[in-house]
Amino acid sequence: MAFYRWVVAHPVAVWMVTIAVVVFGFVGLAQLPVDLMPDISYPTITVRTEYEGAAPEEVEAQISRPIEEALSTVEGIVSIESRSRAGISDVVLEFGWGTSMGGAMQDVRERLQTTFLPDGAPRPLILRYDPSLAPILRVALTGEMGELALRELAEKDLKRRLEALDGVAAVTVRGGLERLVKVEAKEDWLAARGVT
Repeated sequence: MAFYRWVVAHPVAVWMVTIAVVVFGFVGLAQLPVDLMPDISYPTITVRTEYEGAAPEEVEAQISRPIEEALSTVEGIVSIESRSRAGISDVVLEFGWGTSMGGAMQDVRERLQTTFLPDGAPRPLILRYDPSLAPILRVALTGEMGELALRELAEKDLKRRLEALDGVAAVTVRGGLERLVKVEAKEDWLAARGVT
């Protein structure tokens, strides 16, 4: 109750404190750095191993489990998750934020050197996910002109225009129909001219 009495008794002081808080808030907001695409690198490493012709159960038993056991003691790991599919094993290692990923990758490499995998399985690949390489914008084209004409428009006109813009690293065209040229040769004519 005493606080409310003081506030009512000193309105000028209350207004001064309120104005100071608002001014400092605007000054802080103006100096706050804002980045449209901040540099975020997730602390994850994926160990991918291909084992051609193996069923998911075989991949799990002979590839994923030995790799999980070998990498479970790497320093800084928060969780390990494996995905075993036909012919491919992905073991995803998630590290705590602030972990030195260069040191973690070196540690993973060293542990994989001593892991015995079945014959026919190549050395595992160590992959890092980089969100800055993910596509930022997807554009879909529709119209009355047909899929072949839309694909040609996208490749010959839109792709070149978008690549010329500042800040655009790459433009990829997907979908639609591509023009196919089919050449049918007469074998006896080719043989008569000595062409294989």
